[in-house]
Amino acid sequence: MNGLLFLLFRRVMVVGLIFGATMSGRLNADDTSTATEFMAAAELQRDGFAPLFVGQNLNQWDLQPGHVGHWIATDQGVLHYDGKATQKKNFDKSLWTKKSFGELEFYVEWRLPPEPVMKPHPIVLWNGDFLRDDQGNRITRPHLDAGDSGIYFRGHFPCQANIWSQELGSGEINGYRTDTKLPVKLRQSCLPFKYADKPLGQWNAFRIKLAQDRMTVWLNGQLVLESDKLPDLPASGPIGLQHHGDEVEFRNIWIKEL
Repeated sequence: MNGLLFLLFRRVMVVGLIFGATMSGRLNADDTSTATEFMAAAELQRDGFAPLFVGQNLNQWDLQPGHVGHWIATDQGVLHYDGKATQKKNFDKSLWTKKSFGELEFYVEWRLPPEPVMKPHPIVLWNGDFLRDDQGNRITRPHLDAGDSGIYFRGHFPCQANIWSQELGSGEINGYRTDTKLPVKLRQSCLPFKYADKPLGQWNAFRIKLAQDRMTVWLNGQLVLESDKLPDLPASGPIGLQHHGDEVEFRNIWIKEL
């Protein structure tokens, strides 16, 4: 191994050790989750949830002309998106609720159905920064990828629980994690401290709580993120299923207003 490669390898290993030690310290030893992996309708109703999408009913969603034929409710009770909505702005290609919500708990099952392919993925450091070379370019490594999506809250772009194929894991609050003007502690709190994604192509379940401007995320029954207070977050706004140009599917979308 030449000197440059050795230094890079050592840097990545040290970063990984720091990241692991820092994140593991944020969890109690027995604190995995009180959330079950997949929740039945009867269980959600007992917990005070109401449906946003179950079966084929999209009445609570603001379907626009550019969504037609792209955001489709199937006979199997799945909301399928082909990644090709034709609204002019990417933000408008996402599918938004008609109603605005403030403090809430949100439940959704999702999956990235495309056949995974190998793509270069950036390396995220413990503080939320990307690992870069001396010229400032992101350092990447190959990783299987099946696409990217997410859930927006309060109509606010930074407040997004990520759905993606990254080694980092889903649940990350991307807009806050990547904002280098914010304190490191806040950005770090927007990183998942546990990888809980199912293998690519399988169904996953989010349960997300947004209260007092803090987000808590359970993925597949495991607690993966507890954010610090998120600055400049609107008091309320619509929920959005993110367009990222990739195919994605959702089902069993429920909400409880707090």
